[in-house]
Parts: sequence; structure tokens; C-alpha cells
Amino acid sequence: MYNLIYLADDHAIVAAGIAHLLRSLTNTREVNVFHSGNEILAAIEQKKPSLVILDIEMPGMNGIETLQKIKSTTNVPVIMLSMNDEKYIIRECMNLGANGFLPKDCSIDELNEAIDVVMDGGTYLGEKIAFILETKKAGADNFFELLSPVTKRELQILEFICDGMTCKEIADKLYLSTRTVEAHKKSIMAKFDAHTTGKLVSLAVKHKYVK
Repeated sequence: MYNLIYLADDHAIVAAGIAHLLRSLTNTREVNVFHSGNEILAAIEQKKPSLVILDIEMPGMNGIETLQKIKSTTNVPVIMLSMNDEKYIIRECMNLGANGFLPKDCSIDELNEAIDVVMDGGTYLGEKIAFILETKKAGADNFFELLSPVTKRELQILEFICDGMTCKEIADKLYLSTRTVEAHKKSIMAKFDAHTTGKLVSLAVKHKYVK
């Protein structure tokens, strides 16, 4: 149960719509809406939420500055939700410690999936964001770089995937839902820029992410 989610977006109608969607999720108990970075930082000082969802374009202190301040003083997970999907913006957010990045045109299912992954300790990058962040270099066959670091949980799941286990078998072993494992797998594949399980396993073994 995600007891308390803080949402910051300076557009009142947009914020109300996102908040309504968040409240419809079965795992969400309460959603508080703020319209600036200063407002949400003040609220966090009073009571830490389970999760923060930040827009980037806000007056005064923008979402990136707010993210930096949140991460400098707390371990509260943060998902960036923005129409701005410039590569350098996404990378800056991830480097500052964002736990996920979603475009505002994402579906409610993807938003729910991202929250599940982040609240389980993972990092979420949807397919669209992973595509934008693609870092392959032409002519550099031996070059390999993850689009975003994998977490301990993701490495654990990756090892089981490489052992040939299904998502249901992994879920049973880790006492997670199959949906959560599937979401983690999707995030792992995005980070490896792998479009099939076979490609994921090949890259993981080749670059020694698994023993």
C-alpha cells in the first residue's frame, strides 16, 4: 500500500486529472497535490510521502532543482513526469537520482507499472524514454553502456532470467506478484536495449552482469 503520494504540477487541471488517476490505483491511499517545487519541499519537511511525482516545467524552482533538493536530504523515491523528453533532460534527472521518468502521454497502466517497480526498489524507464536514451555508437561493436544502472533487485531477477526461469517462477521464489516481476523485466530489457529475452541473456552474460 502506497500510503501517501505527493504530486507536483503547476497546471491545476492537469494535476487534478493525474491525481484522480493515482487515486484510482488499488495500492494508493492518499494523494496530495502541489503546484510548485517550494510547496512540495515544505510538505516533505512536515511529512515524508511514500513517493513523489514531479513535473519538470514549474515556475520558480523547476522539477530538476526540486529533485536535487529532495535527493540531497531524503531517500524518498521520485518519478519525473513531463512533456519534456529531451535526452539531456532525462539523463540529468537520472544522474540526480530520479527513480523513474515517464512522458505525460503515458497510459495509466504504464504509470501504475512504473510506481510498482519504483516502490519495489527499481528504476523505471518506459520504452519511449529508453529509445530516446539509446547510446549505441556507430562502428563501436565492443562498446556497451547501460541506459541506466540496474538495481540489486533487477540484478537478482536478471540472474533468474538467465537461468531460464519464467516470470511466474521468479515471482513465486521472491514472493512478488507476477506483474511486478514482468514490470522489472521490462525495465531491465529497456536498460539493456534488448528487445527479446534471448538478446537480454546474451548481453548480460557477455558483459558479465551475471556469473
